[in-house]
Amino acid sequence: MDFIPGIRLSEMFFREVVQPILARNFPDLSYSAALIGSGSEVLGFDTPTSMDHNWGPRLQLFLSPRDFEMHKNAIHECLRQKLPRTFLDFSVNFSEPDWSDGGTQRMQVSEQGPVNHMVKVLTVRAFFERTLGVNPDTEIQPIDWLTFPEQALLEVTRGKVYHDGLGELENARAKFAYYPYDVWLYRLASEWQRISQEEPFVGRCGDVGDDIGSRIIAARLVRDVMRLAFL
Repeated sequence: MDFIPGIRLSEMFFREVVQPILARNFPDLSYSAALIGSGSEVLGFDTPTSMDHNWGPRLQLFLSPRDFEMHKNAIHECLRQKLPRTFLDFSVNFSEPDWSDGGTQRMQVSEQGPVNHMVKVLTVRAFFERTLGVNPDTEIQPIDWLTFPEQALLEVTRGKVYHDGLGELENARAKFAYYPYDVWLYRLASEWQRISQEEPFVGRCGDVGDDIGSRIIAARLVRDVMRLAFL
């Protein structure tokens, strides 16, 4: 099979397969569909090597809290029964999670039985609470921003929304597009303060003959200056 960037593969999978199944079986359902969260393909960094785990025709379906409680099991089972076994020669069936390896799943060809798919059904609030630990409908406080890992912020703001029938997923993502101005200034100041505390010791280590220590500190300073550049 030829490699296709995962973000594009999942969009085609949604539009050509998942969306028609939902339209036929749940015609009145309002939902949003996206590929966001963890995964190299969400950032556009996937390569053929990425295909070995947690990669393939996959996406998230976001429902309202009411529809989630009423329809999540029915949607999951409908997809298990009606999804094709392959899409563009990629297996739609996945292995069971390997909990000895962080819950890793892999594309696994299956000839019979329901499809063990990776179309995750959840709510917008549950996704943000799991990823960032906050309810996106509440006001985000400055102290909250200082607890968010940068990788987690990328997970909620990168990727692609294929359909936003709920009208809330894109709004929630926009709230986390970048740091508020005062938080941004605080982070810049913190990085400069960190640099100021380590910078003298490049030379101090050299003065006492600790060339390895001097190199290590210089490398850390390069990392901190790169963080400043990204900020």
